[in-house]
Amino acid sequence: MNQESQDRLTTRTLGPALRRKAGLVLRRAAARLHDPHTDQLAELRAELERTREELRSEILRQGDRLLDRVVEFEIRSRRDIVYAGDQDAALESNVFARENLIGAKHFGSPKETLQYALSLAPTGGLALEFGVASGNTLRTITAARGATEVYGFDSFDGLPEAWLNGMPAGAFARDDLPDVPGAELVVGLFADSLPGFLEKHPGPVDFLHIDGDLYSSAKTVLDNVGPRLRVGSIVHFDEFFNFPGWKRHEYRAWTEHVEKTGVEFAYEAYTYNDNQVTVRITGGPGLME
Repeated sequence: MNQESQDRLTTRTLGPALRRKAGLVLRRAAARLHDPHTDQLAELRAELERTREELRSEILRQGDRLLDRVVEFEIRSRRDIVYAGDQDAALESNVFARENLIGAKHFGSPKETLQYALSLAPTGGLALEFGVASGNTLRTITAARGATEVYGFDSFDGLPEAWLNGMPAGAFARDDLPDVPGAELVVGLFADSLPGFLEKHPGPVDFLHIDGDLYSSAKTVLDNVGPRLRVGSIVHFDEFFNFPGWKRHEYRAWTEHVEKTGVEFAYEAYTYNDNQVTVRITGGPGLME
């Protein structure tokens, strides 16, 4: 056998063996490279399965909760007297708004309405709030009025008589007085504290916030403070409409005051999902200059 034939034989014999050896080495190397990724993939699959089960459980829980809410609403809409009263009040208030509040600005929160009302008030006169409670709205008033005189009236003994369902006499009573920097608190029933206060403070009232809830409270305030209003003065009612019985309280006190005094006014703002209404005095007899 010549050398060339021997070389060909060697190549044919060793070639497959070398290829097998090289393939084995490559597979082992690939396995060493692939194993960590395989482990990571398994971990990801396990985590995905856990997340899927958590989501499934949460969806079932939320579905049960939604079903409970639907059943609760269905029962409420047919039998809940308080809910029916709220709906009736909202419908009546909607009619009032369409007939009387066209052109007035509307806001989605009581604070926004109050802040807008304050922006309309003239300066130089008094700012009075009737019904202070925790002092939150009085703080808003003092912040807007700056250095002008701001007074808050409240007995802090709660409502003098029952108002709405669940709000008996004594509701909103406090054991301590709120801290309202920039405002002076006048403690006592409105009928007792107002006459003496007005004697000591003869100036006009630029901003009047009526938040006593009751007809009797609002009437007392308007009877006493009405003559101190002037053209441009702002009267802001906190519970004017949009609750069961709204026509018997601040709304009634205001409409009776208008009929009795002939004061002229314009509706300026209201809270469309709450109870607040703002009016601006535009003229009429018996006002301050």
